Amino acid sequence: MTSESEHHANQPTVTIKESYRFFTPLIFMAELHMLSHAIISAFLARMPDPEPILAAYSIAFYLHATLGSPVWACQFVAISFIKDRASTLRLFIFSSQTFLLVAWFWALIGLTPVGITFFVKVFGTSISVAKEAQLCILISTMIVPCVFFRSIAYALLMLNRRTTLVTLGTLIRLFGLFAILFVLKGRATGAVVGMIALTGCIAIESIYATLAALKYYLQLPHKRGALPKYIDLWRFGWPVILMQTAESGIAFTISFFLGRLPRPEIAIAAFGVLDAMIRVLLGPLRNLTQAVQTLTKNEGDTKVIGKFTIHLGVIFSVIMLTFHIEFIRDYALTDIMGLSSSLASYITPALLLTPILAISMTAAAYTRGQLLASRKTA
Repeated sequence: MTSESEHHANQPTVTIKESYRFFTPLIFMAELHMLSHAIISAFLARMPDPEPILAAYSIAFYLHATLGSPVWACQFVAISFIKDRASTLRLFIFSSQTFLLVAWFWALIGLTPVGITFFVKVFGTSISVAKEAQLCILISTMIVPCVFFRSIAYALLMLNRRTTLVTLGTLIRLFGLFAILFVLKGRATGAVVGMIALTGCIAIESIYATLAALKYYLQLPHKRGALPKYIDLWRFGWPVILMQTAESGIAFTISFFLGRLPRPEIAIAAFGVLDAMIRVLLGPLRNLTQAVQTLTKNEGDTKVIGKFTIHLGVIFSVIMLTFHIEFIRDYALTDIMGLSSSLASYITPALLLTPILAISMTAAAYTRGQLLASRKTA
């Protein structure tokens, strides 16, 4: 009797087909989400003297992404702990607590002369680029409260397997970005244009996400069982926060070392454009972690989703291999991203290594998702 119940407990609750059905909207979500970053980079690349502008925006964006990682990680925590309205409110408070971890440093960089010195010393930029980056960091703080609402809203939608609504939110974000850039075109210049556009489109997306998830929030019971203690949320969340910070901090760390090169602003600008392209093409793999976490219920699911992950690894590696074809590479770098021939040549060697990155990201996302599903985050 026991063995029979164990057998049923290990039966997969999800199929390969259902995995694709769940993940496909997340692919479009990630593509649209990361496309917004690539559009901003392409928009800035078409400004006069684009290298300092791209450099200022890139280092500000990477610092913003790294500092904001504790807040971004709250969506993973929400997926595992939302069960009623009371726990949803507690997770919102938990998100605010995570921001307090880094708010002091954010203010120090954005509001004091320390920020200028930081960008000049760490990234080797000029004073003018450092001032532009500091203003971008200050503007980026307005993204944080938007993400509080968006993370919890998207967690609710994913738990109800309404990933198409998540994708729609990213599409609305993209339309909002186009509208903002259209308004700003010719009226403003510099890296600050990119950060204003990013902040605005995320705010639009967050408003939509909150409205879309409201129905599912109202369907939750007011309280079901004991509330998760804050210490339990932190026990689960701190390894996830470290994971998210490490992942976001990779680009920041690379920019730090690029700042030691003889022409740091060109190197940082080139890396910023390359990173924007990779975010578009491999962005869906970032959502694989959440898909694995949400769909894995037992050992049988682990095997099914493992096969699904192999499919994704092959698909995205082949996509990145197409950049070994010269006319595709030239079209992407020159015609789509608007790069000069010298900047395109500068980027090419790194672009050719991206198939390896696709395989690595797939394996890492699957492993993280399984650990999150088992709540063994440490």
